[in-house]
Amino acid sequence: MYDFSKQKAMLEATLLLLKESKISDVSTLGGGTALASYYWNHRYSTDIDIFIYAEVDKKHLLKESNWSEKVKTSMQKIGYKGNFRSHPIYSEIVINEDSKIQIFDVVKKSKNAYQKVNLWGHELLIDTVEEIIAKKIHYRADKGNSRDLFDIAIAFHKEPDILTKIILKKEKIISLFTTVANIYKNEELKNLYFEEIKQMNPNKQYEFLALNSIEYLYNLLENICGAYDISHELTSEDFFEIESYVFNNINIK
Repeated sequence: MYDFSKQKAMLEATLLLLKESKISDVSTLGGGTALASYYWNHRYSTDIDIFIYAEVDKKHLLKESNWSEKVKTSMQKIGYKGNFRSHPIYSEIVINEDSKIQIFDVVKKSKNAYQKVNLWGHELLIDTVEEIIAKKIHYRADKGNSRDLFDIAIAFHKEPDILTKIILKKEKIISLFTTVANIYKNEELKNLYFEEIKQMNPNKQYEFLALNSIEYLYNLLENICGAYDISHELTSEDFFEIESYVFNNINIK
């Protein structure tokens, strides 16, 4: 449904860079593009997010001054014109403002962080769904990004007990609930969410959840955080029961 040819070319250039830097064995593809291109095909995603799982900072190995001529040529072919940005926790190779290769040094946020797969003809490591969602919650629970909320809603629907498989403090889940609640109770923010979802052109298979993610997440997280309030440890069975009840009682938009 979606044309990921540009992302494929970006990934190929990135894999070459990782290989030459000798960090392919500790580097994974993650984020929205991993979810969209490999797992769900639920929406379009532009960036290539690379996560390095190492005990010491290795992203410095990827700086432009270390690139071979082969890597430089590969990057130029995808439109790179020398815009390499270094930030405290990540580096990014900017193709344009809508297409970036972002590289992070990280520690895992789930019990099973990544797996080896074949994507677009390449064997590589890719973050698991639970790892991708854990990162989205850990780093962006307070942002209210429409893409993130849509992704998180699908993850809960497909895997209701996903929180039993990730390594996050309950405060992060509560922060996510607060963010969702602010949108749920504010018509202007809800309308903004709907506008961004329409622009995203979600796959028809996921359209119902895309349009109802805010209500779905609000009611789901309200139940989960309610259990936290009374110090009740939810089991996998509890999560499945909560999710089923919430999903089946969505007020259809």
